[in-house]
Parts: sequence; C-alpha cells; structure tokens
Amino acid sequence: MKKCKRYCSSLATIAALLISPIVAAQDVIPIESPKERNFVGLGLFSIPDYYGSQDNQGAIAPLVRYSFAGKRYVQLLGPELTVNLLDQNEWRAGVLLRSRARRDDDVDDALIQQMRHIPSAAELGLFAAYHMPLDYNRPLHKIVISGDLVTNTNDVYDGTTGNLRANYIYPFQQTMAGRPMVGSIGIGMFFASSSFNRRYFGVTGSDLALFPGLGGREYRPESGVTSVKIPFSLTTQLNEKWLLTFAGRYERLLEDAKDSPLVNDRGDSNQWSLGVAGSYLF
Repeated sequence: MKKCKRYCSSLATIAALLISPIVAAQDVIPIESPKERNFVGLGLFSIPDYYGSQDNQGAIAPLVRYSFAGKRYVQLLGPELTVNLLDQNEWRAGVLLRSRARRDDDVDDALIQQMRHIPSAAELGLFAAYHMPLDYNRPLHKIVISGDLVTNTNDVYDGTTGNLRANYIYPFQQTMAGRPMVGSIGIGMFFASSSFNRRYFGVTGSDLALFPGLGGREYRPESGVTSVKIPFSLTTQLNEKWLLTFAGRYERLLEDAKDSPLVNDRGDSNQWSLGVAGSYLF
C-alpha cells in the first residue's frame, strides 16, 4: 500500500512539473467537440495572476484527447488530466491528475511578491460524470453533471478539495459558414479544506507584518465553499479536421476566501479566465 501511495504521488508530481511551466489556469478549460473525437490542440488564455488577483496574465494550455478500448479515453485540458475507465455512453468515471499554479515573486503585486512562496501543487483523485441526453437525435444536446475529489500529493496543503458541476451543452442548428457549432454554459461549486484556504488565502507567520491592517491578528480561513464558477464556451468546426473554440470562466470567491486581505485589499473576488483554442481532429 505504501509503495502504491509513493508511486501515485510521484506520478502526480511529474504531471504537475510537466504542465505547470506552460499553464497556470486553476481549473479545466471547457472544450466541446461537435463530435466526441480524438483531438490535439493548443489554447491561449488570460487567467488570474494568482488565485484572488485583480490582474491577469497570459497562459498556454495543451489540449489532448485520445480514445481507447471503446468509450474509454485519456484527456488533457490545460492543467487537468483525466482517464475515463468506463466503456459506457452516459457515465464517465476514473482517475484525475491536476496541477495548481505556484505563487511566487513572478506576480505583479509588489506586496504579494514578498509573501512566502507557494510551490506548484500536484493533485490526485477521482472524478465521475453523468451525461444526461436531452435529444437522442442530437447526442451532444445534453446536461453533464460531474464531480471530483482530489488530495494534494506534494505537501503544499492537507485535506481534500472538490468540485460539483452541471453543464448544459447545446449543438446549434444554425451554422457558421456552413460548419456546426456547439455551445456550453454551466455552474459549479468549489469546496476546499481549511489547510487549502489558509495556504492560498491566509495571512500567518512572517506574512503578518505585510498586512498592518490586521492589527497583529493572523487571518486563518476555514474550510467550506470557496467559490462558485460559471464556465462557458462556443466551438465551431472550421473544416473536417480543425476546431476553433472561444472559452472562459467566471469565478466568484465566497466566504473566507472573499474576505481575505489578499483578495479584499489587494485583489478581486471576481475572477475571469478567457481565451481561444485551436484543435486538430484525428
């Protein structure tokens, strides 16, 4: 059991090291293909400079999907790698690997630069999704209800984090230049442990001197619902082989995360990620 745990931890850490230099997005990028096919692509996104920042930075996101053994697949969307182990039409479930961006002196805010650095976090866990069809004549017209639960494997924080999401996917009957389009919009909740929230939104130890407004009292957020997210996307098939996707996500920080001095005084509780991606179908 210990050997398996060490192996899984190493695998998640390697995935984080591979992904983190080129993408810093905090969550999966909403990409929907007009058909569920294999693809490889690249996205250019504007994302928050750090979790809770009022500034944005550019990021490059790799996109890969490869199906094997029926409906099973491996998929990489930016910082998140999923392996679906079910050969079913409506259910997906399997392993999830995720990289969470570091926070160091590379951020724009001069005060946040002086805080103790947070390294890239490697997360490992499980996901499940139910694809509820709304029109059997149009397989992509559906609602996808999904959830995931992960734990950190490289000692950045303790405890677990998780997401609950519902996405509505609509294949437009109208076309763009004669090509099909697929739109999606959703809503989700992100919940986190007290250790996660204190790591990313807390002010403790030597960082306390940087926030005199706290009057010498540490800010130690508790566990709970950290944010609500609204992802959206519009994908069009340019030709038989190429997809073009405009995608984004609005995230509203809540409760202790919203009230953190990093957010309330230095950042913004409204977090936006916007970008465009091109994908090659095969």
